[in-house]
Amino acid sequence: MRCPSESRLRPITDEDVRRLVRLHFDPQHGTPYWLERDRRQGTDALGKVHGLADAVALIGLLDGSDQMHFEEAARRTPLENFVPRSVLAEGGTLWAAQTGGTTGPAKHGTWGSRYWDDILAFSDEFLDLHGVPRGKNWLFVGPMGPHTTGRLVVAFAERRGGMCFSIDLDPRIVKIFGEEGMTAAYDRYVDHIWAQIAEVARSQDIGVLFCTSRLLEMLPERLGTEALAGVEAIVHAGTTLDPETHRQLREDFFPGVPVVGMYGTSTTGISWQKPFEAEDEHRVVYVPCQPHVSLDVVDGQGDDVPFGEEGRVRVWRLTDDALLPGFWERDRARRVRPYGVAAERYPWPWVGDPYSPEFTEGRRVEGVY
Repeated sequence: MRCPSESRLRPITDEDVRRLVRLHFDPQHGTPYWLERDRRQGTDALGKVHGLADAVALIGLLDGSDQMHFEEAARRTPLENFVPRSVLAEGGTLWAAQTGGTTGPAKHGTWGSRYWDDILAFSDEFLDLHGVPRGKNWLFVGPMGPHTTGRLVVAFAERRGGMCFSIDLDPRIVKIFGEEGMTAAYDRYVDHIWAQIAEVARSQDIGVLFCTSRLLEMLPERLGTEALAGVEAIVHAGTTLDPETHRQLREDFFPGVPVVGMYGTSTTGISWQKPFEAEDEHRVVYVPCQPHVSLDVVDGQGDDVPFGEEGRVRVWRLTDDALLPGFWERDRARRVRPYGVAAERYPWPWVGDPYSPEFTEGRRVEGVY
């Protein structure tokens, strides 16, 4: 296991919150959407938010009409409304991304150059912790185009000394096939994806496979493991990977090969699976990548549930280019007390087994994602 002696991650501090509030709520140079919401609600975030507890109480999104207003704005208004004017004036790179559109029209978000550099650094940290080899080519099977994941994986591969081959997929058309009962079209599209994977696997030297969790579940039946015999690590994202599938991948289909989960969206940012241990019992547990992203597991009132219990995932993204104050995800998860080899390194609460309740039955709506 290779890992830098010092982590790029650390707990969120009150000073982190104060700095971001000064940036996003500056009357002249702040973020138009959050300034307008602050005026509409009479919050005075700049004067009253002095730390994380104040932020939770005063500027966190409220489940219901408040969050719906934000989501509609993120779908239908210029993206510049969600970026501080001062950040726009700096002229740095901003990657305009879109969500997968599984809950409605796609929402827009940004990934600024500073946050991007931090993501690549802490992603290297986790990939090294899991034993994902460097100097290998990657095969990415997932959404490209406006979705952040594809761009991220290309950067992972190149940063770690390899090339990235890619198979594009469109989660939005798959959603339409599922919702409209277009079974033949869905099946043909999935066949098309696997045919492309097979061609690349036959002709190229692939050391790392990055695949959506749903396609990873299909892999043994659709392709077999012989075609990817040279794969030395598997990374997955998208829907949750259930413990039995995780066990089979690790023990039966790719014994000795790291299987690593990445969790997040194009707007909320990403977090990585903790290093695998027997104590996990093949459940996938994620470390929120603080101080950039915090994942709370809360009850209906927004209070943290006790460790070991299930609640709704609430996301805080605290970056220069984007503020996301307590976004209520559709996902539910367990709140996990840090344990094992990584507990001291990442001492803040973790999340386990996130899943989307509306998709636990009739998973065809999620399709290949």
